[in-house]
Amino acid sequence: MSRRRMNRKFNQIYRNAKKPENLIPLSLERDLFVIFSDHHKGDSSAADDFKKNASLYETALSFYKEKGFKLIVLGDNEELWENRYGKILSIYRNLIEKEIELAITNPHQEKIRVWGNHDKEVSLPRFKRFIKKQDNIFLKNVLHREGLCLGEDIFLVHGHQGRFFDDVAWRISRWAVQFLWKSIQRLFNIGIDGPSENIDIREDLELNYYQWAKQKKLMLVCGHTHRAIFGSLTHLDQHQIEMRHMEKIMEQSPHDRKEKIEKEIEKIKAEKEEILVRRGGRPPKSFEKSSETPVPCYFNDGCCCYTNGITCIEIDKGTIRLVKWQRQDAQREIFAEGAIPQILASIKESRPIDCALKAKEKRILP
Repeated sequence: MSRRRMNRKFNQIYRNAKKPENLIPLSLERDLFVIFSDHHKGDSSAADDFKKNASLYETALSFYKEKGFKLIVLGDNEELWENRYGKILSIYRNLIEKEIELAITNPHQEKIRVWGNHDKEVSLPRFKRFIKKQDNIFLKNVLHREGLCLGEDIFLVHGHQGRFFDDVAWRISRWAVQFLWKSIQRLFNIGIDGPSENIDIREDLELNYYQWAKQKKLMLVCGHTHRAIFGSLTHLDQHQIEMRHMEKIMEQSPHDRKEKIEKEIEKIKAEKEEILVRRGGRPPKSFEKSSETPVPCYFNDGCCCYTNGITCIEIDKGTIRLVKWQRQDAQREIFAEGAIPQILASIKESRPIDCALKAKEKRILP
């Protein structure tokens, strides 16, 4: 039932987003976009999952402003299940102003932000009345949307749509979080390293995303699950593909390079083991049962409240990238990248493609 609800909602949001008056034109020759979601900006208390990465996020925004990127915030930007918007604004006003300054615009020059389940209140009439009473002029030119299309082939939506307690009965979920979970977080000082996820629910939901995008022959970009995905491949999938790639390179390499490549393979193996340990030894479910590599139609930008950093998706002219900003040294690391025309062609033909695409050889060549 949840999948049928999700399909109906995604279909409805996509039809509305691709209307000529709503569609965001995309030029693969000149356009630069960066996509962040799931900040969950809070009240700066122990229950605020974002505050540990606030400075890092500001560094990232400054980088993208300097490079000329436009920003898409893809939902759950503010944690309105736990806090009032005015409280969040008093703490993160500077960051919110920067977000709106960088935001994409429609033909009427309105700044566009996408909402999710934790900030759905911004779509309600009472929020609009709240904004009208504010002196903050930068908030008055903002249009909140449920989904976006970059051209007709790239669809962006938060991803909670169709789940009963996230979409339909979200007020009940908000009440439970506000009066129960937040109090527990503050009392025991837990939850500050990011939201805990139910692996089975998350992977079933992402399978629904994948199947919808594959059937529609679209590139789908979501948030919501807090798990970064590139081309329908998890981080573990990318490591496995990368390791096979390195093994092939080693077979064809001269002896003086083999030791360096072997060390790189061992490093990848260690990263794989670390991921499996965090998952209790359980590998992620595959999106395709009959194919080693799925159709690269599903992407997820991850979140801004990881313990060790934040992730995002960049669209840099004709290239799409999954990027992580490391909290320890504020460095930008490319996890995966690929050519958008090539990826869209494989989506239209429902065929797999190697989307690990991490410029693998750069890690071992001088």
